[in-house]
Amino acid sequence: MEAKKFVEQLSNIIIEVDLLKKRGVSDQFIAERRKSYQATPNGKNYITGHPIVDLIENFDCSNIEIGMINFDEKVEENLDYIFFGKFEIDDLAIDKATGCVVMLEAGLDHVLYECAKSDSDFLNAIYNVAVFLERTSVEEELYENVELNIQMAEEFGDIAGGKLYYDFYKMMLGV
Repeated sequence: MEAKKFVEQLSNIIIEVDLLKKRGVSDQFIAERRKSYQATPNGKNYITGHPIVDLIENFDCSNIEIGMINFDEKVEENLDYIFFGKFEIDDLAIDKATGCVVMLEAGLDHVLYECAKSDSDFLNAIYNVAVFLERTSVEEELYENVELNIQMAEEFGDIAGGKLYYDFYKMMLGV
């Protein structure tokens, strides 16, 4: 998935305001949730060949939050990785040698999880995660259904490139 498409699709995620309000969720929380799916263009038009780098270079992603995933204000590089975001405190990066997206232990080059075959696949997978998480926020039976969550994590792993990535999405969904 390309950066622009990711931003467009993310902004179109439906937030079930009425259902959230019935569950006692505040207007402020709903506004923050809506904001977490918004990235605004910053006027630049970089095309780098890495959709995640294009996303960060061309959009203000400071509000985006998908599960525990956040994007950095700018990309950083070392010899082996292009760093672009965080999962909680751990680093999300593109492995320069393989093009794969990985989660690295904070401040170290130790791979904790393989996340996607490419950064394009990663954007596609986390968009789908965002849609699912939004549904689970208003449908308790989805949230509590462990078998379904495992199945969905494996679907997200398939979107990301296959079985190698299942563990990351299972961890994201807490199963």
